[in-house]
Amino acid sequence: MRSSIVGLLLALAVVSPTMAGDLKEEIVAVEKASWKAYQDHDGKAYGDTITDDAVVITASGDILTGKQKIVADASSTSCTLKNVDLADTKVRQLSADSAILSYTFTQDMTCEGKKMPAKAFATSIYVRHGGKWRCTSYQETALK
Repeated sequence: MRSSIVGLLLALAVVSPTMAGDLKEEIVAVEKASWKAYQDHDGKAYGDTITDDAVVITASGDILTGKQKIVADASSTSCTLKNVDLADTKVRQLSADSAILSYTFTQDMTCEGKKMPAKAFATSIYVRHGGKWRCTSYQETALK
């Protein structure tokens, strides 16, 4: 009996590939929506992808804390993002309501006349609130 219970618990602990794939698709879609909102300077749409206490740390060293400040920055930024491409996306689910997305990206972005790093590595921590995945922490590191 005891081994049957242990077997059942182990079976329940394994996430099916379909469920894992769905999670990755859902979280990557939110991440891409945040990039699109940033590109369009759409603070409302950007705000829909983050938590109230979100933190954003960019490769240029900017640190933004809190949804209001992040949304204001996305709305009024002088940066021009022509395109961004995400690659090597990986999602690790930490619990039913938290996951980490990591990826590399290439971008064509200029801020105040200065070219931003063309390639970077990003990590986003996601939490599920009200059934929706939202980024609570984002950090990027420039790559050579």
